[in-house]
Amino acid sequence: MGAASNAALEGPLVLEQPTFGRRLRELRLARGLSQAEVAEGGLSTAYLSRLESGARPPTAKVLEHLVERLGVQPSTFQTVELSPLGEVLARATSADDQGTTALPLLDAAVRESGDKDVDLRWVSLWKLTQLHARQGRLPEALAAARTLAALSDQIGVPLLRERVHTHLAWCLRESGEIAEALVSAQAAVAIAEEHAIPQPDTVKARLVLISVLAESNRLVEAHAEADKLLAVTEELNGLALAEVLWSIANVHIREADPVGAAELLDRALRHLDSRESPLLWMRLRMAAASLNLQMNPPRVESAERLLNEAEAVVKIIGTPVHEIELDVIKAHLAFQQGDLGAARELYERVAPSMPQLSYRDRVRVELLHNQILILEGETQTGVRHIEELASKAQEHGNAHLVSEIWRVLATTLSGPAQAKRPPAPPSR
Repeated sequence: MGAASNAALEGPLVLEQPTFGRRLRELRLARGLSQAEVAEGGLSTAYLSRLESGARPPTAKVLEHLVERLGVQPSTFQTVELSPLGEVLARATSADDQGTTALPLLDAAVRESGDKDVDLRWVSLWKLTQLHARQGRLPEALAAARTLAALSDQIGVPLLRERVHTHLAWCLRESGEIAEALVSAQAAVAIAEEHAIPQPDTVKARLVLISVLAESNRLVEAHAEADKLLAVTEELNGLALAEVLWSIANVHIREADPVGAAELLDRALRHLDSRESPLLWMRLRMAAASLNLQMNPPRVESAERLLNEAEAVVKIIGTPVHEIELDVIKAHLAFQQGDLGAARELYERVAPSMPQLSYRDRVRVELLHNQILILEGETQTGVRHIEELASKAQEHGNAHLVSEIWRVLATTLSGPAQAKRPPAPPSR
């Protein structure tokens, strides 16, 4: 062989049976060659047959002959095989329908992998918890995130630990487990500070921490964390800046500062181009519409405009979960507009899909339902159910949600002007 061919043989190759034999047979058949034609001039047909069957390992001399006869590079015979978990991960990641195809594949693979392939198990769990979260399967997302956090702590890579604890805190917050969410969010921020984690990841960790502190009604601490992020807003791009302003607006809402919240939301909306991230553009408008309806007094016209803008995008790129969330906000809008009939209809449409919503959204939907009951005359039933909601929120450690529930109950019982009965049908 020439110098170029000899050079091609340099360097370590992984040539293991039976994978090598299968690859050899594939190459031979692809070229339309018989075993005798490939073996000619270097080895016997019987030996080649044993190579293809995996019964004999290849030697350097045999490899040189095969490279020459088949006209390939030695690396063509590289026989690194995917592990079972690696193969499943590859199939799941490349699947067109992630929800239908990838989820059951990854679920089964993670359950059967045990302690093998730690790196692939980490990637599989990360993919799994993300997919569950996008599909609105919060209990499954949380279970995968808990397992992933333990594995990440075992691996010990700071960046992975920070990302996983941030995601775990988000899952816990969405599930209403506020006390545990706070522990995980604080751990993520501590890891980020100790190991100088890149700014985008650090910002995400602080955003989750701010939201959890706000849910805990620890508003002084939430505001202090918000100020730290505001100090670096000039360094953030449109996407990151919009998320930061959105989170800080939530703090202002909880501080009973609707003017400050509105200014931050308006700034976030101005800074985000729909072409940069249509999904975030849509989500931000839905969030802004929801926050506008929570203001005192509610900004109904602004909420309706934002909701209409978001709905146009939901129809194009939204998931089933986004459609449910949109109906939730539309129900609150109908209620604030005094259309109890439309609000009830939207509630009944959302009710079967409640498990796909976050804990806070589930509570707010049930709260709305019971407001409707009270205004329709079923006061005792509505009040009892609202008291139960407050008790459960207290058990979850969600102090801000508890105060919101009691405030809404008091407002509803006092007969707010905007919560009117639907108009009577016209006489014939």
